[in-house]
Amino acid sequence: MAFPSAVRSAHVALNGFDVSYTDGDHHILRQLVDISDPTIVGNAVTYNVSLLLRDGSGTIDDRYQGTVDTLIIADTVN
Repeated sequence: MAFPSAVRSAHVALNGFDVSYTDGDHHILRQLVDISDPTIVGNAVTYNVSLLLRDGSGTIDDRYQGTVDTLIIADTVN
């Protein structure tokens, strides 16, 4: 995400997520959303998001899809 001026500090917040299996119904064992600490370079803020949906079969091999909605809160130079 690019801002109009240099970024002094930034934080990333989870605003919401939507995840589902693509191959039918499964019992859910674990859902995970992880957001890395932001990296600031000039006026740009970057970060990584990991999303996991796992059932109780013992392996993570079922297809799934999802979206993660994030919010960046940044302190910028005037």
